[in-house]
Amino acid sequence: METFKMTADDICMMDPELAIIPVGSLEQHGHHLPIMTDWAIATELGKRVAERMNAFLLPAFPISTCREHMGKKGSVWMESTTFYQMMYDVIMSLKEQGFKRVGIIITHGGVFIANPLVRDLNARFNPDLQVAFVTPDSINVESITETKGLHADENETSQILAIAPETVRMDKAVDYMPETPRSYLNYGSIFRASPDGVWGYPTKATAEKGERILELATETVVNEFNKAFEFMSNKEKIGYSDF
Repeated sequence: METFKMTADDICMMDPELAIIPVGSLEQHGHHLPIMTDWAIATELGKRVAERMNAFLLPAFPISTCREHMGKKGSVWMESTTFYQMMYDVIMSLKEQGFKRVGIIITHGGVFIANPLVRDLNARFNPDLQVAFVTPDSINVESITETKGLHADENETSQILAIAPETVRMDKAVDYMPETPRSYLNYGSIFRASPDGVWGYPTKATAEKGERILELATETVVNEFNKAFEFMSNKEKIGYSDF
């Protein structure tokens, strides 16, 4: 159940120690996918993971950092420092309420500020607060997809075909695999590498693959969170530090 639809009294009765924060992005996804793609995947995956882990679920954040998609209207971003402070404040509010663990699910591959955010929080607040996060790179979909991509590809297109098929325009899907390395998104927008804003082979996508990917992603995220929380729970003090 989406616990954010419950009353505060119901949540107090449930009394979860784990909070799940899904993070998406509003950004271009080629000619065939809606700009909500990352947010829609974050919403669906967050719901599934929270149900599996009996956790308090926050609504998926629709905006994060995506300057690499500058060039067409519709992509919306905040600065990395703003994202860091926003997430820090949200997690501190959860900590003050008594949440002991926070799991962040990020479905946009460009939120690089998440790594120092999570490291800083754990370095400051372990063992009282444990924060874990997963990104798309954590989920190996190669056993399901025929091709490997990065953006608006077979993977993402399949998931949206499973989640919101009415928003997908498969007749406009264009396959494109840039020769430019991913790291060059630090030097210019995705449109420098791919004129259509696609990085992969969306024409290979199906809804059936999308459902299998979502099932695999749910299992992977739950396992990764459990492993991270177990690691932090088993740490012993080193000198003056619990980190």
